[in-house]
Amino acid sequence: MDFTGVTGAIDATAIVAAITAIAAIKILPGVAKWGYNKVIGWFR
Repeated sequence: MDFTGVTGAIDATAIVAAITAIAAIKILPGVAKWGYNKVIGWFR
């Protein structure tokens, strides 16, 4: 069986993009909470 079409479609940039997206999803809630607290702190 020839898998060159499949492995050719999955290149390094796709892997890096996927890892970056997963990292962003993991970090985003903490950053949003921190930013919200900063903005609220300005109005207190």
